[in-house]
Amino acid sequence: MQPDNETVEQIIERVTVDAYGDEGYWSFAQAFEDDIGFPLDATLAGVAVQLCGVEFDGQTQRGLVAILKLDAKTHRASLLDLSVPRCPTRSLIDAYRRWLGIT
Repeated sequence: MQPDNETVEQIIERVTVDAYGDEGYWSFAQAFEDDIGFPLDATLAGVAVQLCGVEFDGQTQRGLVAILKLDAKTHRASLLDLSVPRCPTRSLIDAYRRWLGIT
């Protein structure tokens, strides 16, 4: 469980403490499963969607994938393409971005 006042650096350390190399993707996917109460509201390219989960299929070039619901259909998109309100989910996404070296 993610403390409310945890910094991005602290989240990265907590999530990846035992991960080496590409194992960090699996660690972040597990952190989303453990820390986030799905479903939750998000937007993708300005369209309101429900974020129902996060997965990693082993493809590091693709990274973490958001499982989305829109109009009763399931879709998948890059987690990095989502916009979520400021909440633990956003902090975890920010930590994932930093771990990737994007921000």
